Amino acid sequence: MAFFVKSALTLTLPPFIVVTLILLVASVVSKRSPQNLSRFLTALAVAVGYTIGHGIATGSLSLIPKSVEDWLPLLAFAALTFSLLENLPKIPAPIRLSLRLILSVASISVLLMPLAALSLPSKLGWAFVLGLMLAVFWTGLDELSEKQTEAVLPLSLSVVAAINSAALFVSHSAKLSQLSGVLAAVLGTMFLFWLWQRQWSMAKGASGVFSLLFFGINVSGMFYADLPLLSAIFLWLAPLSGWILKLPFSKNLPNWSQIVLQISISLLLVAFGVGIAVRLHGLPTFG
Repeated sequence: MAFFVKSALTLTLPPFIVVTLILLVASVVSKRSPQNLSRFLTALAVAVGYTIGHGIATGSLSLIPKSVEDWLPLLAFAALTFSLLENLPKIPAPIRLSLRLILSVASISVLLMPLAALSLPSKLGWAFVLGLMLAVFWTGLDELSEKQTEAVLPLSLSVVAAINSAALFVSHSAKLSQLSGVLAAVLGTMFLFWLWQRQWSMAKGASGVFSLLFFGINVSGMFYADLPLLSAIFLWLAPLSGWILKLPFSKNLPNWSQIVLQISISLLLVAFGVGIAVRLHGLPTFG
């Protein structure tokens, strides 16, 4: 038990410290600067926090990727750079959505290119289909982030990423499981910040970084480990559970009931995702 606690602290404490420091800076500058800057710094916190945890989990960080996992920090910073464009007020929505789709397809493409088991046409086909799914996921989460600025959103995302880690472990990838755990730690830190700094936003920045990382980790799990596609779909739906609160029946519920409902839907969806993986692969064995 002491070994696992020590390993968890080693993996999550540095990202926690870095994310906290960046968000503290964001909270200070938000009082004197445009909202766009605080949104960029929030996205920066996710990208940098994950990258530090990624380096600890994999033992290396490289500008020239040597494995498929090495692309994930670069994708995080690609989404971070894109957030600068997203926060420009004069960019029409169709152009913004088209750019998201292009970045999404390109991101999936670089993850699939090293895969020897698929032909080039198959890789391109998967890249387009999954890239389209990623663009829809990204847009859905970003719109939700605009509407839901309470702490329940980062809490929900952190819980989903943590249980996603279990699904990846069952699917025979301890490394990807650790990376999803790092993402859970980053969002958990943001949840603690949200409790103190109310009405913060993940929109137009942090939502995109999370989307590319969460989707990229699971795409890697599908093609380089044994994560079932159906499991991945349920796991990708879980972060969007907050949309249930936009339905007419839920608007009349008290706040605590809405929070319970959103978390319950998230847990139900990730339970399906993990359950499918367990059914196909069984529980992991030790020793």
